Amino acid sequence: MNTLRTVAWGGGGFAVLLGVWATIHYGGPPVRFLPTVALGLVAATLPFGIAYTKRAVISTRRRFADVDDGFSAETGSIFVSTTTVDDPLDCLETIVPAIRADDDYEEVTRESFQEGPGLMVLYGGFHNAFVRITEPGRVVVTGASERTHALADTVSKASGLSFERTRNNPFAGLKPVRGASRVFLGVIVLTLILGSAVAVGTAAYPSDTYNPAERTVLVGIDARGDLAPGVSRTDTRLSKAAFLVTIVDEGAQEVTWARNDSERVTAYGRQALRTSRDARALLTTVREGPLTPTQAARADSLDRRLVDARESVAVAMAARIESGSVNETAEMRRVMAELRADPGATSSGAG
Repeated sequence: MNTLRTVAWGGGGFAVLLGVWATIHYGGPPVRFLPTVALGLVAATLPFGIAYTKRAVISTRRRFADVDDGFSAETGSIFVSTTTVDDPLDCLETIVPAIRADDDYEEVTRESFQEGPGLMVLYGGFHNAFVRITEPGRVVVTGASERTHALADTVSKASGLSFERTRNNPFAGLKPVRGASRVFLGVIVLTLILGSAVAVGTAAYPSDTYNPAERTVLVGIDARGDLAPGVSRTDTRLSKAAFLVTIVDEGAQEVTWARNDSERVTAYGRQALRTSRDARALLTTVREGPLTPTQAARADSLDRRLVDARESVAVAMAARIESGSVNETAEMRRVMAELRADPGATSSGAG
């Protein structure tokens, strides 16, 4: 199995399973996770689909080509029976005596091919022709010289079958995409797989508070909570709260970026405020249930970190105002005040 097919099947299958898991875990209308499943299916089947389409196009082009165009004794001839046989072995046993009785052929031997039993016919000292039978039961005569046509006539008389000359070898499998097209296809498959992960994050956390990468991390934390042994729901909530506190803390750095004007600074402040509220809600939910000493200590630590993170964002916004790099606005002041007022903080967290 080639690498591209492995990546496509593995990644596409993972995306489908991810969509199914998300539907169960997050609930709500299943249709919202349909894009994830659809992208996974496309990623898994795209290499096969392109290879199959390529073969179909070539086959159609050959079928409607000029009758004599493309037939060459030097490049090989293919004859396929117009009807099928019920017993391949019996058919071959009928053909063997007829070939042996023909002085044009030196030897005929029974061979086992990948698709089943067949015959190898030797003539001209070193030339070979083959009689094989497809899985549906069609007899196929192939060779690389004009003698193949005569062999097809011999087989036809012995078996009572009619043969048609064709350019399509029934035993030729799908040829994988190769070269630069293969690289390009690989990029598309990987993009589809990554897109499926982004899609499930967007559906699970539709708020514009988080960017695609942050949504994906949150989904990963949820998945770990469901799939990793020994991880409780409380541990999962604490892990999500810790990640959100980190996002709030990073907001202080984003506020200091020189290219941000008043509107952008205020927007970063609002984003930090919304994220901190989500973190606070998680910590509140955690404290409503039973906690182990380790979990309680972690919750207290996150409380303190959250208060500090909110304050750091407010301080960074105030610094931008004092430096004169942005125009002070009433909305900016309001956001700063809300960041500094954290009514949900516990006494231990605030202390």
